[in-house]
Amino acid sequence: MNESGSNGTANGSAGGSASGGSGPITIGAIEPLSGGFTPWGQAHRAGLEFAVSEINSSGGVNGREIELVVEDTASDATEADSIFRRMVEGDGAVAITGPVSSDVGIRTARTAEELQVPLLLHMSGADEVLTRDSRYTFRVGLLPASTTMEAQGQLISDAGYERIGAVIGDYAWGQSIRSGIEKSVDTDVQVQVAPLGADDFKPFIRNISQDVEMMIATGHPPGTITIAQQQFQLGYQPEVTTGPSIPPGVIWGALGADATMGVTHIHLTDVYSREFADVAGRFAEQNDALMSTHEGYGYVTGQMLATAVADAGSTDPTAVADTVRGIEFDTIYANPIQYTEWGELKNQRQVYSRFQTGAPGYYGDVDWNLAEEFRTDPLAPAEPGQ
Repeated sequence: MNESGSNGTANGSAGGSASGGSGPITIGAIEPLSGGFTPWGQAHRAGLEFAVSEINSSGGVNGREIELVVEDTASDATEADSIFRRMVEGDGAVAITGPVSSDVGIRTARTAEELQVPLLLHMSGADEVLTRDSRYTFRVGLLPASTTMEAQGQLISDAGYERIGAVIGDYAWGQSIRSGIEKSVDTDVQVQVAPLGADDFKPFIRNISQDVEMMIATGHPPGTITIAQQQFQLGYQPEVTTGPSIPPGVIWGALGADATMGVTHIHLTDVYSREFADVAGRFAEQNDALMSTHEGYGYVTGQMLATAVADAGSTDPTAVADTVRGIEFDTIYANPIQYTEWGELKNQRQVYSRFQTGAPGYYGDVDWNLAEEFRTDPLAPAEPGQ
């Protein structure tokens, strides 16, 4: 699948659009538009396309429009690697964005370093995505698993929870969550490991005591909603169920009013800020749709890449990567975006939100919205290899 968007500016060298100097600047989006992570890909693409349209309608980047090329990876790491290479070597992409699955993120991060082309991750939160030597890969929408569990450790301490269960997936992200639990949660956690493709979690839930105050479903992104549904069916009623950062509309669409029973959404976008409401209002006017957290990640990615190209004064991928690495991008996040030298987000705050009924003020055609449950202190960046 190929799509063209519009929005951006720059100059040029390596990577196709970089060499023209006056034509469009190409950004590639390798999105999971089919398979288990489809909702993530659709939301990210919508926000990215909106950012591109706003940039292009304002004159582009340094007088050049951004062209957005989108292809479906189906969350297949080998396919994502092939598409990445084709976008760089054939389309001349200056930067790539979009991976969600940690397995895809790990594979394409290595490709980014090999080809020396910036990769801005939508999600892909496994700790091993980044290494101490990473210079072209940057997280945007999800803190790594170790930092996410440090955040949940803050939540647990703040609430005083002592009885905690967890169901994790048997793959990179899930195992990183398990390591994070062991490192950052002082209370004993009853951990169950389920296959990545599981759809019956009841045997795993039954192995956790029924009086848990908190259920961590963060470690099994594709199964989080089913875990929540099945725990309620079994009579479990934890005060809080933490998932990964699933698009919140998907959670509400699957659970309905049950989502108000302590199910939380984790995000970096500050949906409670005036800045977010302004952007979401424009998005609603243009698309007749709700902008929520994941559309926000796509929007931030597009705006940040355009800013990096403009500030670099070049579309050379190395110059763009160097500019992103040193950026302080004040956006619709709780804190400005800043990076370590290896591309890890630093000093970000994770926000945990409950669901409630009623529409947000910037878009009235939905029957749910979010209410802040907990906001972490600024979180130190994860150190590769720890």
